[in-house]
Amino acid sequence: MKGALAGSESGSARVRLQVDPVACDGVGLCAHLAPSVVDLDRWGYPILADRDLGRREKAAARRAVRGCPKRALRLDGPQ
Repeated sequence: MKGALAGSESGSARVRLQVDPVACDGVGLCAHLAPSVVDLDRWGYPILADRDLGRREKAAARRAVRGCPKRALRLDGPQ
């Protein structure tokens, strides 16, 4: 699944991590802040996991969004 990461737990709403490929410069900080949910391709651009997120993974995804120097990541859905 390109550019989106689905997250759901029993009783919680879906949250998606999205990347803007135009804004992203492939810095790779997101993978350091959220290694359990973001991998990097060989050029340093994020590859987002395609699976449900646990509570800690959602927190890591929020850290990656806040830490992105290009503001290329965002979380869609209820926070």
